[in-house]
Amino acid sequence: YQRRVHGRRITPLLTKMSLEAAEKLKVDGGIEAMADTCKRRFFFCPAYEIYNGVSGLYDYGPVMTAIKANTLQYWRAHFIHEEGMVELDTTCLAPEEVFIASGHVERFNDVMTKDVKTGECMRLDKYIEDYCDKRLNNPKDKMDATTRLRLLEVQRKVDGMAPEEMQLLIEEFGIKSPNNNDLAAPFQFNLMFSTLIGPDGNKKGYLRPELAQGIFMNFKRMLEFNNGRVPFAGACTGTAFRNEIAPRGGLMRLREFFLAEIEHFVNPSNKDHPKFPRVKDLSIPFYPRDRQESGEAPIAMTVGEAVAQGVVDNESLGYFIARTYLFLKGVGAKRIRFRQHRSKEMAHYAKDCWDAELLTSNGWLECVGIADRSCYDLEVHRQHSGVDLSAYEVFDVPKEEEVLERKINKTLLGKTFKKEAGAIGDHLQALAPDACLALQQQLQAGTGKAPVTVEGSTVELTADMVEFKMVMKKFTGRNFTPSVIEPSFGIGRILWSVLEQNYYLRADTAEEEKKEKGKPVKGEKRACFSLPARIAPYKVMLCPLMVKEQITPHVYELATLFGAAGLSYKIDDTGVAIGRRYARTDELGVPFCITADFTTAEDGTVTVRERDSCTQVRLPKGEVVPCIAALCAGNMTWEDMQQQYPTQHATAAEKVGREA
Repeated sequence: YQRRVHGRRITPLLTKMSLEAAEKLKVDGGIEAMADTCKRRFFFCPAYEIYNGVSGLYDYGPVMTAIKANTLQYWRAHFIHEEGMVELDTTCLAPEEVFIASGHVERFNDVMTKDVKTGECMRLDKYIEDYCDKRLNNPKDKMDATTRLRLLEVQRKVDGMAPEEMQLLIEEFGIKSPNNNDLAAPFQFNLMFSTLIGPDGNKKGYLRPELAQGIFMNFKRMLEFNNGRVPFAGACTGTAFRNEIAPRGGLMRLREFFLAEIEHFVNPSNKDHPKFPRVKDLSIPFYPRDRQESGEAPIAMTVGEAVAQGVVDNESLGYFIARTYLFLKGVGAKRIRFRQHRSKEMAHYAKDCWDAELLTSNGWLECVGIADRSCYDLEVHRQHSGVDLSAYEVFDVPKEEEVLERKINKTLLGKTFKKEAGAIGDHLQALAPDACLALQQQLQAGTGKAPVTVEGSTVELTADMVEFKMVMKKFTGRNFTPSVIEPSFGIGRILWSVLEQNYYLRADTAEEEKKEKGKPVKGEKRACFSLPARIAPYKVMLCPLMVKEQITPHVYELATLFGAAGLSYKIDDTGVAIGRRYARTDELGVPFCITADFTTAEDGTVTVRERDSCTQVRLPKGEVVPCIAALCAGNMTWEDMQQQYPTQHATAAEKVGREA
């Protein structure tokens, strides 16, 4: 896993865990410098900033909006189109009944505490994590090895702890508020935004905290659309809302954010995936729960090995882990691991859950959750709504099964029990098979009578009123409630992590400038985002070398051609030195810069500059658009371009994007 990216050595991914604090990404030049670049170039900004804004709400500027749109376009191609999924667009607002059934009203909580004097609120698990992190990274904190190990253990496990366990940690370490005041006893805080629907205010609703419920609501229609066949997948992208206790870290923890979710419906008795052989040999860094508990490092293993050894529960889950890994690599993520939920983190109904985490300056950040949710969702919505949400499986060969046969003499029940007969009949129909057989034994023994309690009243049945027996029946198929494999992508978190992992500064080349200029020039570093072309905000920057009437028209002619080909572009004809414009282009993550100059007016050729190597080639203007399209689609490499077209030698200033 050790490699070099743009001349920088990347730390080995899998290292032996020691007594050091949690791993964090070292952003070239510091995270503050990267954030300043994003702010200055309007990647994003606080929402409603002129009114001092609201924490946890951000607006995307032109650059980030384009990156997000390109990422979603690739996500659709990678998942929806390639896997033949059904795409939906569901509402952000839902009635309360939906979230009562799903369990969100009761359980969608974070543990919160308050400063007893100021009332300042804090999400307790993150506050304790930060407490541990500060102590572990404080050289003045002269703790012994036992204390360090204890802090590391708490840092790893606190997010899965109950409020009572967190209270014990507060007492153990004497944790205070940021103002050094005592903390209130931990309590649960529901993260959903509630509202009232309609002018009369009688209908309570919630803004969706996830997209999954909207997909489940449409299960029957999707199943019909898919000709009644399982497995199939529904997908949805859109905005979700969570009333976070303490939003922080820029785009990492927001109150309004964008998700892309998939619900893959599969037969619970067969979770094999037909495409699993395509990904089984893909090696991925897994972090199973047992290695987390023992303090060991993640381990690289193939997806096939992970499923075969029971590390990952089934093929369908393993397949989506692999496809998620390939997607994240495709959008430029370099430091990835898949961490399994520990037992206390897992929902009570879940079979297995994994988080795709990306390394950031704040540590490993959950960006994608991939869970086997079993049959829970469709079952609870069936129970609460009364609507059948099952699928039908046709057997290849009819099967014989022993089943309970119920014979209820409704006529005799009616004559004997009058108005109560209906309730008694319903009770007998709903009675569990074991209870039915026990009742039958009572009826066959002794007096042929047996007492039954229905709605609090006891009645006496006779053998001629009801009969239960096990019989063999042949079935050609069966109804079943599908299990759900759910990959849920936090798009904002992915984009922020990718920006951090692809940000770097150009190396200082003052010595080259001294040779070229014949005088000393103070070198300065320039920021660059090394984004993949598929998600870059613009595929090319178009520049005239100088703003001259014999040069500029060629730039606008190319702009027309790129627009017609559906390739995004930006024009920089501001007239500043070309090196400065290259630098501004690199800050936006644009992979290619095309420059028209005086030679263009003579022979119709232009230069194409590649962002990361700063090398240039010269080619005919008419061949530029097809070449850029091929480069962006991955059908051609920059090395292919260099072999096919003559090199255009750049000055040292142009190589680093510095003003000459």
